Amino acid sequence: MPIFEYVAVDANGRERKGTLDADTERTARQKLRTLSLFPTTIREGKVVTHEKSRDIKRYFMAGRVSVKDLSVATRQLATLVGAGLPLVSALHGLSEQTESFTLKSAIVEVREKVEEGLALAKALALFPKIFPPLYVNMVASGEASGTLDTVLENLADYLESQLALRRKITSALFYPILMLFICTVVVLALFVYVVPKIVEIFKKQGATLPLPTRIMIGISDFIINYWYVLVLAVVGVVALVRWYYRQPKGRSNVDRLLLRMPLFGSLYVKIGVARIARTLGTLLSSGVGLLTGIDITRNIVSNVHIVHALEEARDGVREGRSLARELSKAGIFPPMLGQMIAVGEQSGELENMLQKAGKAYETEVDATLSGLTSMIEPLMMIGVGMVVLCIVISVLLPMADLIQVVQK
Repeated sequence: MPIFEYVAVDANGRERKGTLDADTERTARQKLRTLSLFPTTIREGKVVTHEKSRDIKRYFMAGRVSVKDLSVATRQLATLVGAGLPLVSALHGLSEQTESFTLKSAIVEVREKVEEGLALAKALALFPKIFPPLYVNMVASGEASGTLDTVLENLADYLESQLALRRKITSALFYPILMLFICTVVVLALFVYVVPKIVEIFKKQGATLPLPTRIMIGISDFIINYWYVLVLAVVGVVALVRWYYRQPKGRSNVDRLLLRMPLFGSLYVKIGVARIARTLGTLLSSGVGLLTGIDITRNIVSNVHIVHALEEARDGVREGRSLARELSKAGIFPPMLGQMIAVGEQSGELENMLQKAGKAYETEVDATLSGLTSMIEPLMMIGVGMVVLCIVISVLLPMADLIQVVQK
């Protein structure tokens, strides 16, 4: 059913704006009149969205829904279902509260499918770009067990935890990247604007330039005269790396390098383990089977070696072996994860131990990010200081020669 955006005037003469779903524009006007609203403008949502797509950000994000919007909508739906509202009424109320037009349209269509007798999970599966397999499978388990409100709460908690983890990583990386950008701009400004003026002074005096100064001048001239070569080189390297990563062997090599990198490798593994433990624990607590849960969890992982380890563990569990032992055989996951899973298997509370493991590794990720950030900042300052020092020395050497000549 189409969604219309309207501008109307109420009985007191105040302007009102909002959205409503109706078969036609005429039906939408009739609905507004029953609410004592007199429409001045009514436009179908698709038309409005097309006009708003002129904004670059909206244009490129068309058809997508942010994790934040999805988590808020999931929390609202859980509240409505938990309050005892019928599912159709809850979906209708959710569509009225949702601000994202893409998500609102999807919810309206899901509600229509549910009214036609389709299960909620199957209706959500019609929109894979908005509702991933993990979301659909958890809803299906909630419908099957009659605990849909609890499952939706768990799902909202999971989405919020993933959003919080992503924000921590982004905020931790933002400052070092900003510092790197500023330092690069400063160094380029020295080579492009400062060095040529100083060199001009030396040339007028006829000074003999030492080797460090000639090297600095050569770098400055290259940057000024052949800057496009540097740009093309950067673009070419990025394109080559992307092409190499698309190859099966290249991706395997790059993913292996990410796991073994000094300092950053352990952080990369911890981030992956936190997501895996949290996701699998949420699935199990929502009634999804272990084998199905591992299958869904491996789809959220991008590293091929971790994916292969999860597949091997799934096959071992299918044959009756322990999940903890199968994960430990891979040699990728930290020992503490295997120990916590083993305790969970023995006590029959695997989902709770996985949730605890996810929280523990999220805390470790936060601490590791803070440590790396505090270490990267002085290293970057030292690096920039070394570059500036080299430039200063290259300038001072010929100046010392000039002073000696003047003294003689």
